[in-house]
Amino acid sequence: MSDDLTDSQISLLCDIEEHDPAKSSSDAKRDLELLIAERYVQPTSDHPGSAYELTAKAIAFLGERGAGLNEA
Repeated sequence: MSDDLTDSQISLLCDIEEHDPAKSSSDAKRDLELLIAERYVQPTSDHPGSAYELTAKAIAFLGERGAGLNEA
Protein backbone atom coordinates (compact mmCIF):
# COMPACT_ATOMS: atom_id res chain seq x y z
CA MET A 1 0.00 0.00 0.00
CA SER A 2 2.80 2.40 0.97
CA ASP A 3 1.27 5.90 0.83
CA ASP A 4 -1.20 4.88 -1.89
CA LEU A 5 -4.29 4.90 0.27
CA THR A 6 -7.71 5.03 -1.34
CA ASP A 7 -10.22 7.77 -0.56
CA SER A 8 -12.23 5.32 1.55
CA GLN A 9 -9.12 4.39 3.56
CA ILE A 10 -8.28 8.05 4.15
CA SER A 11 -11.88 8.66 5.19
CA LEU A 12 -11.62 5.75 7.61
CA LEU A 13 -8.45 7.26 9.11
CA CYS A 14 -10.35 10.50 9.70
CA ASP A 15 -13.29 8.59 11.22
CA ILE A 16 -10.93 6.82 13.60
CA GLU A 17 -9.30 10.11 14.59
CA GLU A 18 -12.76 11.51 15.36
CA HIS A 19 -13.50 8.36 17.41
CA ASP A 20 -16.44 7.42 15.20
CA PRO A 21 -17.02 3.70 15.05
CA ALA A 22 -16.29 2.30 11.61
CA LYS A 23 -19.19 1.21 9.48
CA SER A 24 -19.56 -2.55 9.54
CA SER A 25 -19.42 -3.04 5.78
CA SER A 26 -17.04 -5.64 4.44
CA ASP A 27 -15.14 -2.89 2.59
CA ALA A 28 -14.58 -0.94 5.81
CA LYS A 29 -13.43 -4.09 7.61
CA ARG A 30 -11.03 -4.88 4.79
CA ASP A 31 -9.72 -1.30 4.79
CA LEU A 32 -9.24 -1.43 8.57
CA GLU A 33 -7.30 -4.69 8.32
CA LEU A 34 -5.02 -3.16 5.67
CA LEU A 35 -4.50 0.01 7.70
CA ILE A 36 -3.53 -2.08 10.74
CA ALA A 37 -1.18 -4.23 8.65
CA GLU A 38 0.48 -1.11 7.22
CA ARG A 39 0.74 0.38 10.75
CA TYR A 40 -1.52 3.38 10.17
CA VAL A 41 -3.91 2.22 12.89
CA GLN A 42 -3.50 0.30 16.13
CA PRO A 43 -5.89 -1.16 18.66
CA THR A 44 -6.39 0.84 21.85
CA SER A 45 -8.43 0.81 25.01
CA ASP A 46 -7.83 4.52 25.67
CA HIS A 47 -10.60 5.85 23.40
CA PRO A 48 -14.10 5.35 24.75
CA GLY A 49 -15.78 5.63 21.33
CA SER A 50 -13.32 3.59 19.28
CA ALA A 51 -11.27 0.44 19.66
CA TYR A 52 -8.60 1.90 17.37
CA GLU A 53 -6.33 4.93 17.19
CA LEU A 54 -4.08 6.46 14.58
CA THR A 55 -0.36 5.90 14.75
CA ALA A 56 2.23 8.62 14.23
CA LYS A 57 2.58 7.30 10.66
CA ALA A 58 -1.11 7.98 9.96
CA ILE A 59 -1.03 11.43 11.55
CA ALA A 60 2.01 12.35 9.43
CA PHE A 61 0.34 10.90 6.32
CA LEU A 62 -2.79 13.01 6.81
CA GLY A 63 -0.75 16.11 7.61
CA GLU A 64 1.40 15.78 4.50
CA ARG A 65 -1.66 15.51 2.30
CA GLY A 66 -3.59 18.29 3.98
CA ALA A 67 -6.37 15.90 4.95
CA GLY A 68 -7.65 17.21 8.22
CA LEU A 69 -10.59 16.16 10.24
CA ASN A 70 -13.97 16.60 8.57
CA GLU A 71 -12.36 16.77 5.11
CA ALA A 72 -12.46 13.16 3.94
